[in-house]
Amino acid sequence: MTIKNILVSFNGGAPAISALQMALKLAARSEAHITGVLAHGLPNMLYAYGGHVPQAAMDQLEEADKQHRDEVRVKFMEMTSEHPASRVHFQDIYGEADEMLMSAALGYDLVVMGQPEKSPNFPHMEAHADVVARNSGKPVLLVPLGYDAASFNSHVLLAWDGKRAASRAMSEVMKLMAHNAKVSVLCIGEPEAAAKKAQPALLQLERHGFKAKLVRKKARKIAKTILATAKEQEVGILAMGAYEHAKLAEDLFGGVTNTVLKKAKMPVLLSH
Repeated sequence: MTIKNILVSFNGGAPAISALQMALKLAARSEAHITGVLAHGLPNMLYAYGGHVPQAAMDQLEEADKQHRDEVRVKFMEMTSEHPASRVHFQDIYGEADEMLMSAALGYDLVVMGQPEKSPNFPHMEAHADVVARNSGKPVLLVPLGYDAASFNSHVLLAWDGKRAASRAMSEVMKLMAHNAKVSVLCIGEPEAAAKKAQPALLQLERHGFKAKLVRKKARKIAKTILATAKEQEVGILAMGAYEHAKLAEDLFGGVTNTVLKKAKMPVLLSH
């Protein structure tokens, strides 16, 4: 099954623009529909101080917010103008951004997102890939800020640890891959044990007609090794299972998923 229905989190910011460019590249491959979603709640000032802000000021803030949302829609339509109009859609959804995006994602094959901005101008329009990947039940493709979609290639790195999330990531990334795609399966550990652990993934990929090769690494710093291997192999997409450990532990102590999300220079497909 190929990807036919792509959802893009689009708030008009630079990360969202990178995400949309990548989504268009993927959509062109499989003649997919592409839907931009602007999910948003109240402007932060109204949410925090609504009861203390004069009505005239509230009206001005709401009008400015609406104007920006209109500008976001126009930007989305401009960027998708070369994609067939019958396969381009846009939704402006009111509500908490992450929750509304996850709700919308239920009817799509893939969610494409950019990295959250450090100091966004419109934080109430900012959805977060880590939250959506962990809770939506859908694969999320995170696109780095400024990523040049023109450099995208058909070489995939699958980070394989033999767990459920990695297996789901493998199934999801196969839907994105061209028939002539190459797959490098990265397995970290002692050489013999790594080779044994990788066999189910290699066999599955080969039976689906993909050229798969095993890359074995012996390392303690898992995230660093994954990122270094992705760079060495010059891959177009890094596919990996996300948040095998509790997200609170990831946030407090760091973890493979968080590190990769922050430092990856290529699109990362996350599946939980």
